[in-house]
Amino acid sequence: MMRKFWANLSDLAENIWRPVPLKGAENVLAMIINAEDEEGQPPGTSIVIATTVWVLTSPRRVFDFLNNEGTRNRWRHVRETGYIDNGCDHGNQVSILEVKSTEDQIVVILLQEIYTTLTGSYVTFAPVEASTLDMILNGGSPENLPILPSGFSILPDGPKGNEGSTGSLVTMAFQILDTASSATYISPDSVATTFKLVMETAECIKAAMLNPLNLGT
Repeated sequence: MMRKFWANLSDLAENIWRPVPLKGAENVLAMIINAEDEEGQPPGTSIVIATTVWVLTSPRRVFDFLNNEGTRNRWRHVRETGYIDNGCDHGNQVSILEVKSTEDQIVVILLQEIYTTLTGSYVTFAPVEASTLDMILNGGSPENLPILPSGFSILPDGPKGNEGSTGSLVTMAFQILDTASSATYISPDSVATTFKLVMETAECIKAAMLNPLNLGT
């Protein structure tokens, strides 16, 4: 999942990023992915919208906010139902998350992968079908699993900030399957919906980093 996430964000020749024609979207870019019979990618057209924000907080603090169950509901209503460690750091793991509605009904199941090092961290996630999850849990291979990864990369940057920590560059990218778009056309409604999600998430992160009370710690 992490490889697919970074492949989407990378500056490859086939990744054609374009500006988002909406007010307040000067630092937001969009890309169309048209997958037909491509391994690891659901068939059809998907849209990726990405932006980067800078916060005067250490990367570790941002990372903890994004994956800590005590603060995760600040930006999405989820519950972790299980995880496995992924590497020597206890904070590196693959988790199963349930996204619930306000009526406490399961809306979607997410597979989440988190990883952190001294040079950078990431939090990636993708919706999966319950049958696909059962296949993996029963020993099936996750290779070439058709998923649409979204998530965050967190890199250290900037001058010393709170408690002597550096600032952080937080890049977020959200990918959705979009039947209204094509290889040469992005639906304005799809752009507006995904743009709203990106900007609300960015504002939530910035607000939490500015006010320690928002961190739930």
